[in-house]
Amino acid sequence: MDGSLHDRDFFTWTQEQAAALRRLAAARPNLLEGLDLPNLIEEVEDLGGEQVAKVRSHLPQMLKHMLLVAFAPDDQAVRSWRGEIVTFRDDAVDPYRHSMRQGLEPRLDGAWRTACAAAAEKLGHPLPGLPEACPFTLHELLDEALSIDALLARLTAKD
Repeated sequence: MDGSLHDRDFFTWTQEQAAALRRLAAARPNLLEGLDLPNLIEEVEDLGGEQVAKVRSHLPQMLKHMLLVAFAPDDQAVRSWRGEIVTFRDDAVDPYRHSMRQGLEPRLDGAWRTACAAAAEKLGHPLPGLPEACPFTLHELLDEALSIDALLARLTAKD
């Protein structure tokens, strides 16, 4: 794979740099007087965390718009909602790296619950028959080869 780790996977790079700075601080505590290593380490880690937060913030929005389309398919806003699904997916896919998965997957059910509550509020009524847990994997939500229609079909399928 071409390019530096910084370019390929910024999140992993930040975590590795923070770990290297910790090792340096432990081995050479008096290194470069005035260098604020504890705060520098925290800031480097936070830069990687910001990338995870970008992905995490788009998932409930994508799910909410999917629910709106599924539960109000005849609404005049459906075309707009479908466009939002595409946009939120793209905005999540762009910063996503596989190394973020372990930090994102455990929060997927929370994103689902947020999306369900927001969609019900927007539509003004409860959304019956929804599962407690997110019915999609992180991979499915971020897989651009999987069509929006395929995801929506899973929400509208009747058992």
